[in-house]
This record gives sequence, C-alpha cells and structure tokens, in this order.
Amino acid sequence: MSDQDSDPRITAHRDDLDVASLDGTEHQLIHGLTNLHNAPDDKAMTVNQLLYGEAFTVYDIKDGWAWGQAARDGYVGYCRLDALSTDLIPSTHHVTNLSSHIYPEPDAKAPPVGQIFMMSHVSVVDEVPVKGFVQLADGNWIFAPHISNIHGTDPASEALKFLYAPYLWGGNSSGGIDCSGLVQLAFAATGMAVPRDSDQQAKAIGTVLPDDAIPQKGDIAFFPGHVGFMLDDMHLLHANVHHMRVSIDPLREVIDIVSFQTDEPPLTFIKRLAE
Repeated sequence: MSDQDSDPRITAHRDDLDVASLDGTEHQLIHGLTNLHNAPDDKAMTVNQLLYGEAFTVYDIKDGWAWGQAARDGYVGYCRLDALSTDLIPSTHHVTNLSSHIYPEPDAKAPPVGQIFMMSHVSVVDEVPVKGFVQLADGNWIFAPHISNIHGTDPASEALKFLYAPYLWGGNSSGGIDCSGLVQLAFAATGMAVPRDSDQQAKAIGTVLPDDAIPQKGDIAFFPGHVGFMLDDMHLLHANVHHMRVSIDPLREVIDIVSFQTDEPPLTFIKRLAE
C-alpha cells in the first residue's frame, strides 16, 4: 500500500463503516462556501473548504451531516448536508474574480441570492449578456466579466489576487485562506490540479532547484509545514500566521521566522515547474 493510499486525509475509511461496500452518491455544492470538518460538529477543526458547484461523494448521512470525499482533491471529511444537492448540473465556467454575487435577475440593484468565490463552478445557459449578466441553469444570473471558460497561465499572478486576504486555517477563498489553499487555488486557476496540503504539494509539484540556482517568479518555496510562491529572487508571496494574511515578505525574513519554529532546516527546498 502506498503512502497516498493510506493517507487518512484522502482515504475514505471509518472503523464503524464498511466504505468498500458502498458506492457513494455524488452530490454538488449549492452553498457559496462550505466548511469540511474532521468531525460532524460545527466546532470541529476545519480541514478544507468546498466551493459552489464542486462535486462531493457522500458515503454516510447522519443528523444533518454528510461524510464523504471531495472530488477536487480527494479530501475526506464532514459537511452540512443542506449545503449539498443530488441534482447535478455540469459546469461550463468558473469564477475568475475573487468573489461574485448571484442575482435573481440581471440587475445589479436586485438583492443577491448568494455569494460565490474564485474557482467556483457555474453552468451558463446563454453566453449572450443581458445588461452585463448571463443566465445560469438554475435561473439566476451572474455578472459575465466575473466568469470564464478559459484558464490563466501564471499561478503566481493568480495567487497575487489574494494579497491581503486574511489567513484562515483550512480556508479556500478570499474570505480566508491558508498557505497551501493559496497554492492549490492559484494552480486551479491555470487548469492544473494539485493536492491540498503543503507536504502533498512538495511531492507532486515541480523539480527541486540546485542550491546555487537563482529563484524566479513562479517558483514554489517549501518549508516545514508551509509553502509560498517566489515573486522574484528574494520575495515570497504566502498566506501566513505571522501577519494573519496573505503578504509579500523577504525570503530571508521568512526563513528566520521559521527557524524559531522548527528543529528542521527552515527552507526545505525551492521547486520549479517544467518549462
């Protein structure tokens, strides 16, 4: 059995449930943002967040909670059942703005029916705008420039959109995001799926730079339990607890801060995507 197969974060296993005997039922997120907890309790730790339109396979339902696995990154946990629907609507576009509102009619003055966030998925039924809005499959409307069916090309530039967003453990939106969530979302915006957590990302993304190589924009710096994007040879963009937000800091300062928090080498390595 591989490490990935046995990783409890992405392995659907419970001692009280024979998951292998269950097919699971695919659901779709209908709330703008939903916490995925490590236990069926709103006060339990948030391990991830699910975005509007994404798929979630449900294996067990009890007391208003659904236990299952996210299709996006395989993360396993509990979310509120009322955030899900079995009515599956194929997506046609994703949100490129940090967030957007869904309206009951094509009118910016109408009270919105909900807020959704970057990399949420929507289904457009007619791409011809009406007053700048396009209609969705559920009959609601969204501002057309806030969505696209084309991905970006530069993860670091996508991550820069989140500058000054508050830090939130397990967060996955401009309302609150953590270091690995920032990296995951930035790559998703370029059409590339990467794992959720920094240790998983360290194994999956890029090639380690030699010690004498000069970092450049888009390189990914890994630390014990932390990750961020290099913006040039000296500055790191990262969601961090030190500032409790997404910030740009000198790499040297980040290394110094991390060195006080671990006995491991404070900078694990810097990796670069194949060109």
